[in-house]
Amino acid sequence: MADADPYLDALVSTVTADPNALGLVLCGSSADADRRDRWSDHDFLLVTVDGTPETYRTDLSWLPDASSLAWSFRDTPHGVKALYRNGLLVEFAVFDRAEFAGCALNHASVVVDCGGIAELAEEVRARSLAPRPIDPVAEFRAFLALLYIGTGRAHRGERLSANVFLRTYAVEHLLRLAQEVLPESRRRDLDRLDPWRRFETADALFAAELDAAMALPVTEVGRALLAAAQAWLAPLWPDYPHADAAIVRWLLGW
Repeated sequence: MADADPYLDALVSTVTADPNALGLVLCGSSADADRRDRWSDHDFLLVTVDGTPETYRTDLSWLPDASSLAWSFRDTPHGVKALYRNGLLVEFAVFDRAEFAGCALNHASVVVDCGGIAELAEEVRARSLAPRPIDPVAEFRAFLALLYIGTGRAHRGERLSANVFLRTYAVEHLLRLAQEVLPESRRRDLDRLDPWRRFETADALFAAELDAAMALPVTEVGRALLAAAQAWLAPLWPDYPHADAAIVRWLLGW
């Protein structure tokens, strides 16, 4: 468990004393004090006996210092986000055992186990992180297609839609591709469930180039992303699709 965190200590005590609780799983930086800073929230999963999870999702009085909550809302069928007045944001989900078996886990630590939750968590994590090979060419062509669509919308005047296509959808495909072509030694810290997380630790220079491209006016983002992608990908990927990229550059007058 994380070292000397009053909130997590109180949470563990509360869950340990609850007869309906089967397990508490800390996730992300909540499970690793070395990754935590002043901007970190607390992420956790609570597993309770059948028939009880909905009560924990709707009545938050069980949370530590619940009277200090500023607001909360339900963001998934199982999950809640809640903000304390001191600035602490907590993101949690409550499952019964069967629901927990169907969730996804990356970096996590089981800190309360009242019935096989640690073993089940390891099974969930193994399934969640099992390699899912992608087709690199299809991923790159998806990136190109989104550049083409987004740039067209930017020139048409649909700037809000263009921003999403270029700065989010296109870049996400590029980051997924990066997880395949980066050397294994540089992939270790990447989040296999969220390609945006901690990419800077794997390749700080390329991350900075993407950030700079995404900061440009929307009509210039696509061209800069493609230039950065080619400069970065081609040396790592012997089969980089130069011809596919060239068609998009020609069609857009780049």
